[in-house]
Amino acid sequence: MLVAKELSYYPEKKVEVKENPKHNRRNSTKKVQEKRKKSSSFAKLVILSIPMFGLGIALFILFGYANITAVRHEITKLETQKIRLEKEKLDLIAELEGIKSSTKISEDAITKLGMDYPSEGQIVYVTVEENIIKDKEKPGIDKQIKKMFSMVTNLF
Repeated sequence: MLVAKELSYYPEKKVEVKENPKHNRRNSTKKVQEKRKKSSSFAKLVILSIPMFGLGIALFILFGYANITAVRHEITKLETQKIRLEKEKLDLIAELEGIKSSTKISEDAITKLGMDYPSEGQIVYVTVEENIIKDKEKPGIDKQIKKMFSMVTNLF
């Protein structure tokens, strides 16, 4: 077997301790323990905050999708209501056209009101003659003024 000898090229420096070695060792271990606690609690905080941040983002996205779904549902409901109202409007227009027709009016007059078409003896013919104003009967300006004056006085 071969045995290797350790060679030291650099001289070792010795540190002189002026304080009590037991006291120094306790302080250093307390400091190390405090550092470990601080770093450990910080690491735990970081480890817990990352998933919480991710959870917050996920909830924000889900809330957005929930709002989108609610708006789509409302749009669908309004479109259905619009189609129903348009159909009702067309039905009312068709009913109005039926009511306005002259055949429907005459049928209702005969059935509901007991009316009938007039017989030959019930018809009276009126002749209208055109009054031809002769030149000498044409009213003059003075007659028109008197006529207008009488109309104004009749109003009061």
